[in-house]
Amino acid sequence: MSSANTPYVVSLAGSLTTPRAQATHATLVAALSDHDCVAIDCAGASEMDVSFVQLLVAAHRYALRRGKTVALASPPSGLVAETLLRCGFAPPKRPSAALDEVLSLPSM
Repeated sequence: MSSANTPYVVSLAGSLTTPRAQATHATLVAALSDHDCVAIDCAGASEMDVSFVQLLVAAHRYALRRGKTVALASPPSGLVAETLLRCGFAPPKRPSAALDEVLSLPSM
């Protein structure tokens, strides 16, 4: 298990779209199963769609139920910010990588 202060970084690259959603889901579940704090680095993504945003929401909820944390490795910009906007999420009012702020989600 990783320390709550040292996130385990999951690097996701290439296409983060519906055809790869099952593999991306498995990667995120494995990381959250093995680590208390996970950071998702998707800077190497070449394309994204709503399925990736849905996976972020699911990862956030999965982590909360288990007392873990998950965040983006860096505040949303470029492709990530564009995809979030296309999916109806406004950028946070302050720079943040926490998924509850990025996705405007309640902490349940």
